[in-house]
Amino acid sequence: MPRSPLVPAGAWDTHTHVFDPVNFPYPTSRSYTPKAAQITEYPSKFTGCTCVVVVHASVQGTSPAALIDTLSKAQTAGLTLRGLATIDVNTTTDAELDALHAAGVRGARLHEMSWGHGEQAGGSQIGKKVAALAERFGRLGWAIGVFCDVRTWASMAEQIRAMDPRVKMIADHFGGTFPGEEKTPEFATFLELVKEGRLTVKVSGFERLYNGHGSGREGMKAIEPIVKAVIAAGPDQIVFGSDWPHTQLGVARKGRTDQQRLDDIEGFREVPDDVHIEVLREWITDDAVWQKLFVTNSEKLFR
Repeated sequence: MPRSPLVPAGAWDTHTHVFDPVNFPYPTSRSYTPKAAQITEYPSKFTGCTCVVVVHASVQGTSPAALIDTLSKAQTAGLTLRGLATIDVNTTTDAELDALHAAGVRGARLHEMSWGHGEQAGGSQIGKKVAALAERFGRLGWAIGVFCDVRTWASMAEQIRAMDPRVKMIADHFGGTFPGEEKTPEFATFLELVKEGRLTVKVSGFERLYNGHGSGREGMKAIEPIVKAVIAAGPDQIVFGSDWPHTQLGVARKGRTDQQRLDDIEGFREVPDDVHIEVLREWITDDAVWQKLFVTNSEKLFR
């Protein structure tokens, strides 16, 4: 596939995953079993992004070993690599955090969306996890990326406003806002956090949100109000993410037994990333904002 001519030089993809079950076996407790995907397979010639943030996936367990191994392959992959890790602040020392920083880690990631499997964590539970991380991350200027729904973000608003400003909060996939939820008071609160510069939003996970509303351009139309509202609220608070490789949607796993989740090796979905970028460019006509989405804002967070 040809490189997207729309993406500026030095572009960042801030949301990718790497799966290496041979060298780093998945833990027994997991909600799905994806096939392998190495960082050397990342389609930079297609996305146009040469700077990539690898996000620790939930199926990789709690050890950062797999992520650190991936970050060590930057030269081989021909990419600038950074990572968001799973961090247990109760057992991780400051010296270990420093070592992670030296390896390219720039924060932690919390996956708090149940997708119908297991119990959905409440806002207070997630808030406690965020607070524990923030207490340790200020000196490093690290980020905390969270995948949760927009109601949870709204419930944490005052906590986020009171946090150490050196800690950057990042909302995955438009803050988990689905079509129709842009009309809710919770989304309005979410946008206020963006406007105040307290929350960075990943412009990512498009088809996860528009699932059931068509695909490609049709699907993007379903989330157009959400996307445009976020961009208007904070052009300095947006970063692009492809969500590569595209693991199966949670709805596809409903009804599976725990044993099937362990035994069934899932392939990846074909997702029109090029169409998503094309539509974004049609919506973002300001060259400066386009540069911020792909380069400037990510440089501030991850470089």
